This record gives sequence, structure tokens and C-alpha cells, in this order.
Amino acid sequence: MSLLEDRIVYKPFLYPWAYDSWLTQQRIHWLPEEVPLAEDVKDWHKNMTVGEKNLLTQIFRFFVQADVEVNNCYMKHYSQVFKPTEIQMMLSAFSNMETIHIAAYSHLLDTIGMPEVEYEAFLKYGEMKDKYDYMQEWGVETKTDIAKTLAVFGAFTEGLQLFA
Repeated sequence: MSLLEDRIVYKPFLYPWAYDSWLTQQRIHWLPEEVPLAEDVKDWHKNMTVGEKNLLTQIFRFFVQADVEVNNCYMKHYSQVFKPTEIQMMLSAFSNMETIHIAAYSHLLDTIGMPEVEYEAFLKYGEMKDKYDYMQEWGVETKTDIAKTLAVFGAFTEGLQLFA
């Protein structure tokens, strides 16, 4: 059976590693309000220079949106093509964690008092808007498209963009 073929029965799992990934993700679930931010807020308001705040503001402007786009990839692309139930469960768990990341970054921004207008400010910066537009180009119409989308979102969006 292919990852791209529907299967009507739940078990036996053909991809037990996917179920294991889903289960692990459920066991480590957390919510943004569980992360203490008091020291971060104090640093933001009392210890950071204008230059440091400016740098972080530039990062924050696209950080939330980047994870919105990663979640969209799981929901709009991967869930449409990868069919076995245990794969869908794993993908939905990954997607759910992206929503936690989105809410967590937003919670930080709200807590430090950043205005909501900053959530769309990335659209005014050429490089950030170009990144956003680039992420809209990918799809899953063919197997080649699927492979390219996996590479772009897995390696570049979740990897290089986030951690480089």
C-alpha cells in the first residue's frame, strides 16, 4: 500500500512509526500559558536596548506568519495526499503543534505589549513579503510537486528559515 492510497480499516498499521509519532506528540502536548514569561517581559521593558528591541521586532514580524504557513501546508497539502489513518493522525498532531507555536508566539507578543498591527507588518517589507509569496507557490498536484513541497516546507521553512 502506498502513502497516497486510502485505506478503510484502522488496523493493522502499515506505518506504525507514524502512530508512534502521533502518540509521542500527544504525550508532550503543552499550551502557551504554561510557559512563564515574567522575566522576558521584564527584560523587554527594562533591560533591552532600542536596537535589540528593533531586531526582535523584525524577527517577530514574520515568525508567527511562518508557522501559520507551515500549518497551512499540513492542512491544505499533506492531509490531502497522505491517506493512511495513522499517517493522517501523525500529520494532524504535527499540524496541531504548529497551532500551539502560533498561539505561543502570539502570546509572547501580546504579553510584551506589541500591537496587533505587527501581525501584518511583514507585508510591507519586500523580503518578508517575498518569503510569504514563495510559500504560496507550492502544491501537491503531482508526485514531483509533493516532493518539492516536502523539501521546501520541511528543510527550508522549518529548518533554514527558522533556525538560520
